[in-house]
This record gives sequence, structure tokens and C-alpha cells, in this order.
Amino acid sequence: MTPVFMQALGSDFDRLHPNLAWRYSIDSTSGVALMATGIMESIYVSSAVPSPLLRHYGNRAALPRRSSRMVPFCESHYCYQDELKRESLAILRTFDYSSGPHRFNSVKVFAKNGVIRDHFGDGPELLTDLEVSVNSRGDLLLESGPLHWLGKGPKLGMRRLFDARMKYMEGWDERNDRFRCDATVRAPMFGEIFHLRGWFTASDQLCSLQEIPDEAWTERLVDRDT
Repeated sequence: MTPVFMQALGSDFDRLHPNLAWRYSIDSTSGVALMATGIMESIYVSSAVPSPLLRHYGNRAALPRRSSRMVPFCESHYCYQDELKRESLAILRTFDYSSGPHRFNSVKVFAKNGVIRDHFGDGPELLTDLEVSVNSRGDLLLESGPLHWLGKGPKLGMRRLFDARMKYMEGWDERNDRFRCDATVRAPMFGEIFHLRGWFTASDQLCSLQEIPDEAWTERLVDRDT
């Protein structure tokens, strides 16, 4: 099978820094998972996000829970084919806040319109399309479209927050021999509402289909390709 990001980037996949190409080259036939650990130097959650919304979607692993700094985190990549035979990349994250661990998960699939469809949270709760590109340094760049609300949680403030757009950069830090990541979510009426900035190292490990954890699958299948 062709990995999700390779499908989206086509020949531009070869322009990625070799370490990023390695990180995103696993697929459902590889028999491996990618494991990463690092530090989120800054996690920011704006006070403009209504607290009922933050509480619900945070508990459903669809949003970061609170602002903090120097937060240890781990991230796991698992690949499989879903029930629609779509190549899927599940990204499971755990932020080790001082108050306890917090999950922030997503599942990415390649959609028929040529974008990556990103499903956030356990339900999934939220969905957005991602435009993918590579810059001159070989960094991976993601830009999202508007959010689509999928779950049964509170809608307070969601109409305005639906206009939120994310920009994500992942690159290789040659000096420190590690990856760097920077995600920022902005909404026209609120400005910056989230960001995640930090670094991590990664390795692969053998992983059969049976060893993929349950949370790598969303609770229900969402088909927005038709």
C-alpha cells in the first residue's frame, strides 16, 4: 500500500528531508509502528475557547486541555486499512501534564479529492481537510480547511471556532539531531487560539495488526469521500 502522506504529496514526497521521509513512509503492510518522545516547550490554549467546549473535547481527545510549558509527551504512529479499505494513519499523543496525562489523537486518511482528511478525537469529534506541501528545507507543511463538527458535545462558540485554520510544520533540527514541530490554530475573530511547539526523537518497532491499540480506531467510521 502507499502511505497516506506519499499519496497526498506524490513526487514531492522525495523532497522531504530523509528523516521525515522515513517517519512518514510506513504503511499498513510495514508491520512497524513509529514511536516518538520529546518535550512540548509551549502548549497554549486561548481563554477565548469556551470552557464547556474545552472540557468536553479535551476529554474526548480532540483538543489540548490547558496551557503549559516544558511538557513531556509521547506520540505513536500506527497504520492500517479501515473498513472502507482506505489507508489510515493513526497518531496517538499523550501530554504528561503535572496534573496527569492527557490524550490528543487523530486519524488521517487520503480522500478522493486529493487531500488528507483528519479526524480528531475518540468519536471522531471534529474533522478537517489538510493541504500538504514541502518547503525548500525539506520540512513537512500542513494547512487545514475549516472544522466540521461531528460529535454530540456542546456547540457553544463552535460556529465562530469553525473558521479556525491550522498551520503545522515538522522539520529536522540538524544541530540537535532531532525533529521539531510547530502547530498554530487561528480564527479570524479570536486570533491565535491554540499552539503546540516542541521537539522529539523517534524510532520504529515491530507491530502487528493485532498489537495496534484500540484507541487507534475511532468509535465510528466517517465517510466524507462521497
